[in-house]
Amino acid sequence: MKASDRNKLRNRIRTLEGLTDDERSQLLGLLNESKTYGLVWEDKPEKVEEQLRQQLPILREVREKTIPPPQFADLQRIA
Repeated sequence: MKASDRNKLRNRIRTLEGLTDDERSQLLGLLNESKTYGLVWEDKPEKVEEQLRQQLPILREVREKTIPPPQFADLQRIA
């Protein structure tokens, strides 16, 4: 559940009529209690994301490391 949804639900519980203070506090306590299972995604930017906003990577060609294109005779041997 998103934080904004939780806040809306908290406000809704606080304004409900017909609940005792104990019932209201128990409901709010259950809402604050969170059990998570499996993968949990945090809503915060990663360090790399922040770095890339400030420092844009620039790729340069290194001719010594180029992979030569295959010759036509090499392609016939693969099949």
